[in-house]
Amino acid sequence: MRSPGYTPAAASPLPDKLPQPRPKKYGGLALTAVLALLLVGGAAFWLTRDDSERGALRGQAAATLDSLTQGTLLAGMGDILRGAPPLPPVGASQKGNAATPSGASGRVVQGSVAAPVDKTLPPEHSADQKPGPVVVVASSAPAAAKPVQPIAPKVTEDKTVRPDFVEDLAAYIVSRYKPGHNSGSLTLGVQGINQRYGAKMTGFSTEGRPAGNRAGVLRYVFSPAMIQALYGLYVDRFLQALKRCSEEKSFTPEQTRQLFMAVSGRSVLLAGGLEGVANLPDLSGRLKKLDRAAQDAVNVNAEMMQVVFELDQLREDKAPQSSIEAAQSRVNALSARYRATLNEREAAQRVLLADIRKGGGQSLDDDTLLFLAHWVERRLHDTTQSLAAAGSAAGVLRDLARRCAQEGTSATAANGRP
Repeated sequence: MRSPGYTPAAASPLPDKLPQPRPKKYGGLALTAVLALLLVGGAAFWLTRDDSERGALRGQAAATLDSLTQGTLLAGMGDILRGAPPLPPVGASQKGNAATPSGASGRVVQGSVAAPVDKTLPPEHSADQKPGPVVVVASSAPAAAKPVQPIAPKVTEDKTVRPDFVEDLAAYIVSRYKPGHNSGSLTLGVQGINQRYGAKMTGFSTEGRPAGNRAGVLRYVFSPAMIQALYGLYVDRFLQALKRCSEEKSFTPEQTRQLFMAVSGRSVLLAGGLEGVANLPDLSGRLKKLDRAAQDAVNVNAEMMQVVFELDQLREDKAPQSSIEAAQSRVNALSARYRATLNEREAAQRVLLADIRKGGGQSLDDDTLLFLAHWVERRLHDTTQSLAAAGSAAGVLRDLARRCAQEGTSATAANGRP
């Protein structure tokens, strides 16, 4: 029974065809599980392969994945295994109009771009250059200016070897030159130079050292690097000083030319002597042996002089003839011993000089070569670079000889001489 007042609703018309479920085009969870199992299972196998095998396997896996996902929403996923370009980073606009975050001065875009081609570089540095990872920073903030590096002032003089030394040396050399008709004579020796500047220290500053500390100045100067530096600093000034001093002496252009050629020749001789000393094996040992022979001669001579004095006293006192003859025998023995000691010393000296001349300095006299050898050997007590410094000094002397010869040749051309 229907309740009173019930009115049946109008029957709603039924549609001609009810909606049917759409057929699935992919395997859903089953397919996902299969893919996950394949990826996990192949990871261990992948790590044991080399690069070539990995490349082949990557291609096979990509083809298999394309086959399984063909016609589905996952179609094309095999490109991931083929190394396809990555998707644009989050926040980067495809059209380049991405909004900049509030408060930021710019945006940072990370990616892999090819290096720009620089036509000024060789091909191997431009077009053939492989792309590399870069970070491009786009910012509206002005670039920070690089600090300007101060330029050090040019060094024009040394604090210890002053320009006065160069000027005084040039004046001293000119004063030792005597002009001649065809060629002049230069009486200049290393002994005289050593005495002039070793005693008065003209042109050398001992500031920071004890007054007159010649050894300290020599240690400062006599090293290969310092010799080269001082020569490069003062050589042009020295040549100019030679010209100026010769003009002050009223030298003619021809006499000035002869002066430069004389200085050139003397520099070559001195360079050869220094090279011979520097190349001598066991310089200290050879000189010590020579010094011992000289000291033995001095000792024997002193003993002989004492016996000669005693002999004279015996004769004045009219001593017995036997005493006088005994004293005379002692004098004769000491005299023979003295001559033998001198001969031994002279023989050692001749061998030493011959060995020095094998390395250079053939034209220098014996006294100059011996002086150079002893001078360099004394420097060995101050520095282990003494022999190297002697070789460096020889090098700058040869360069000085070349420059002086050029000055002489220039003067000859200026005078119209052939």
